[in-house]
Amino acid sequence: MKYYIFLDDSGQLHCNYKQNDYFVYGGLLVKESDFHGINASYKKMIRQVKKEKGIKGEFKTAQMDIKTRRRLLSKLRTYTCEQIFVSVKVSTLVRLDFSKKRDIVRYKNYLIKRLIEQLIQHGKLPKACTFAEIHIDNQNVAHSAKDSLQDYLFNIFNEDNYYLIHQQYQTTSFNCDFRVLFKDSSSNYLIQAADLLANTKCHILCGNTSDKLLKSGYTCVKLPDGVIY
Repeated sequence: MKYYIFLDDSGQLHCNYKQNDYFVYGGLLVKESDFHGINASYKKMIRQVKKEKGIKGEFKTAQMDIKTRRRLLSKLRTYTCEQIFVSVKVSTLVRLDFSKKRDIVRYKNYLIKRLIEQLIQHGKLPKACTFAEIHIDNQNVAHSAKDSLQDYLFNIFNEDNYYLIHQQYQTTSFNCDFRVLFKDSSSNYLIQAADLLANTKCHILCGNTSDKLLKSGYTCVKLPDGVIY
């Protein structure tokens, strides 16, 4: 069974980012059998809104007025898929060297790993899943990590857990192949949806809007562990 994950981020992993203190990955977890219908429906919705507003090219979340955001979020709540998030309170990351791009990339990999881990633990990414394809906006994720996200996820979630070779390891019951694709959001409508969701979650954390805009039962991992916000 195949699943798709669409992700985009909001905020900055930088200690001097003045706009807010949060970094968020947000997006959708979609079963393969639901993917084509959801993708076609949201694509149709975006094209309709762009036609009404006379917009050419990609319709970025930053361009949307509140009414349009609410309209699109209302549509996203109707889909048979999971809304998923992982957030970080940036000021608490006292050991992260923000000047080193590879350190930032590795930490972003870790964030996605923690999100997938929670999806597995809660059964939203079921044991029957044998292939997970992750689409991420290529403008926001560097490719230069020493340990690529695709290899990292495969090695940590499959039974020969490379990261626990120093100790006895009970083989996992979750065996899944991963493919990570860095996509241009201008032609990927569900990454555009992820952009809207990530931005909305960031606004929720800042106290600027309500989480009622999101689908009930959404998944959110708040990091670092033990930090309340």
